[in-house]
Amino acid sequence: MTGTVPALTENGGQRTWFTAGELAELKLATLPETESALIRFVKRQDWQSTSLARKRKGRGGGWEYHIDLLPEPARKALDARFNIERLNAGLPSVQKNSPVSEQATLAKADGSQRKSAEARKQILQMVEQLVVRGMSYDKAVLGLVAKVKVLLDQDVLTEEEQHLLQLVRTAKDKGKGISRRAIYNWRKAFRENGFAGLIPGKRQQDQLNSSRYAWAPGFLKFYADPRKPTVALALDLYRASLPDPSKAPSYDQVKRYLSKLKKADPISAFKGREGILALKARKVYVSRSTEGLEPTDIYTADGKTFDAFVAHPFSGNPIRPEITTILDVATRKCVGYSIGLKEKAYDVAEALRNASTAAGVAAIFYVDNGKGYKNLLLDDAAVGMLARLGTHKEHSRAYNSQARGIIERFNGSVYTRLAKTLPSYAGRDLDREASMRLDRQIKKDLKEKGASELLIGWKEFLTLFDGALQYYNDRPHSGLPETRDPITRSKRHFSPNEYWAHFEANGFQAVRLSGEDSDDLSRPAMRRKVSRGLVTVEKNRYFALELERYDRQEVMVCYDILDAGQVWVRELDFVDGIETPGALICTAKFEGNSEAYFPKPVIESAREKKADAARKRLQDKLRRVEQDQRPGFLLEHSGEQPMEVYSSAPGFEEPNDDELVGVVMQPVQAETNVVSISEPEPVPAPKPISRSGRPVFKSKEELAIWVLDNPEKMTEQDKKILSGCLTNRTYLDLFEALGIDIEGLRNLLRAAA
Repeated sequence: MTGTVPALTENGGQRTWFTAGELAELKLATLPETESALIRFVKRQDWQSTSLARKRKGRGGGWEYHIDLLPEPARKALDARFNIERLNAGLPSVQKNSPVSEQATLAKADGSQRKSAEARKQILQMVEQLVVRGMSYDKAVLGLVAKVKVLLDQDVLTEEEQHLLQLVRTAKDKGKGISRRAIYNWRKAFRENGFAGLIPGKRQQDQLNSSRYAWAPGFLKFYADPRKPTVALALDLYRASLPDPSKAPSYDQVKRYLSKLKKADPISAFKGREGILALKARKVYVSRSTEGLEPTDIYTADGKTFDAFVAHPFSGNPIRPEITTILDVATRKCVGYSIGLKEKAYDVAEALRNASTAAGVAAIFYVDNGKGYKNLLLDDAAVGMLARLGTHKEHSRAYNSQARGIIERFNGSVYTRLAKTLPSYAGRDLDREASMRLDRQIKKDLKEKGASELLIGWKEFLTLFDGALQYYNDRPHSGLPETRDPITRSKRHFSPNEYWAHFEANGFQAVRLSGEDSDDLSRPAMRRKVSRGLVTVEKNRYFALELERYDRQEVMVCYDILDAGQVWVRELDFVDGIETPGALICTAKFEGNSEAYFPKPVIESAREKKADAARKRLQDKLRRVEQDQRPGFLLEHSGEQPMEVYSSAPGFEEPNDDELVGVVMQPVQAETNVVSISEPEPVPAPKPISRSGRPVFKSKEELAIWVLDNPEKMTEQDKKILSGCLTNRTYLDLFEALGIDIEGLRNLLRAAA
């Protein structure tokens, strides 16, 4: 006797051969419980003379007996013990011709199916325990069924009885009661397929077909709205649109339908209520690998509006600069950038030129579909910058910013991080009250002082910006491979600069543009037709004698957006039917056929266009003001009317009768009472006509001119009036149109603050 209970399973199935000692240790019903007594029992029954007894193989010898030799009570007890052991171990029985694969069934089972199978297993264990105590299997099953039936009619139950009923409900998959046939079916399924046989079949899934939910398309027309109406509101709107509102579904029906729809097809459930980008976030994605890439293989670029206000380099007004950044995909290094007021073609071209000169020419330029990346300045087959650099451009799909996750992550981790260190941060996650306070404080400072301490200067912004980029390029990046830190000797990720240097140490050499190549290849260019030795770029005319023989022919004109003194003119050739830049013809000078000239760079030309538009808006505004002051063009004029003058500060005194003559409007004849607006003329400085020695100002423009000429006589009231003018767009446009030195006036107010 070993003192241990022998195993009842063998190779996943029921064990069928046992020695006399093992049968004695099992202590089965009707069998002796000691080995010597059991051997005497075997001899009396003459088991060894049958084919169900055999010599034991291996060490020790002896005899083994098949379980079919056991008396019926002992055999049933052994079967019950085996089933309990198998249930507790969760082992399937291995049967021939098994119709269901356990692995496949378990893999498809959901949570509710597994709970139901567990409950069935526990019920079978209860029955087997009754059998072990000496009860027949059928009597044990009938007893359990009867007990459950009685408990269902009782109101007061013990904790054990409540557990039994809950077990039955779970086993029956939310059904009530239990039957003898159900238990026998579970027993048979368990014997054939093990635990997998106890898993119930799935309920037939609702197919959301049109015959059952004929009302669904009509309801979704009101529910699938970007304003995101509630279910109740959408149902009310749908019900009101029906000729017979009684045919509309109930609120609970709609809720059940939407719940099933969200499980079956979540994209369709939210379609219409969410835009393309929000729906895309619900879909699966594929992560792109950069393995196998080298530096300059792919550059990616994007524009980012800075999330903090800085002072405008010219006017000092608060602006949020537009930053165009270029990253190398393989190393994540920031290789070039430009800063402007908008993501324009010039900004992108400048960033690309900086990247090509400092880091190297890219093989592929991967960008979005913005206007800054789709223009002739970059794309033209002959004069486009990318064609001359030999760089191929690829656009990401619309509404697919995830495909450019590298640059999107950079914008957030670098620029947003920098913006949040500034007092003028105005990002979308700024508290609403704090945003309002920031706006009020900046406006107040500009009105009173002409400047705000919350706004950093342009030069300071550029210094901080360069520092943030340098910090990023030197910081370990989680998207790069690991290396061993040379100082701490611990593992960490490469930084972009280190990974770039790693490639160079292994033989990589970037194709960088030299200064001459940069001037030749990366300058913006355009097609122009030569006319009598002249080419035109942004209203600037450039002349060279070498252009005379190209009269009325198209040439390629390269220019520098910051230096308009000259342009570079090249031929346009055809190679294999493709138009390409040809040989350099000449360097044409601005107004080269004139004696005196004042070149205007491209950016200045753009500023002139902006100023012209502002002047036009100003003229329209003055015309409307004039019309508002003369509401009736057909009424007779009443004669002479004195002009209103300022009298709220020294220098704005009311003039006496003699002085008033100089500020009286000329009478307008009734028959010629028509508004006529002419081009604004420079306002002459007013002459002193008051006894205090200060002039009487007829307008704020005259006050501004006088203060610029007499800064020592400026009063506090003058400061208040002029500060208000410098924060008013209309007065700024008017001062600019009249030639008043706005920057000088702003500096004067700052010094006097």
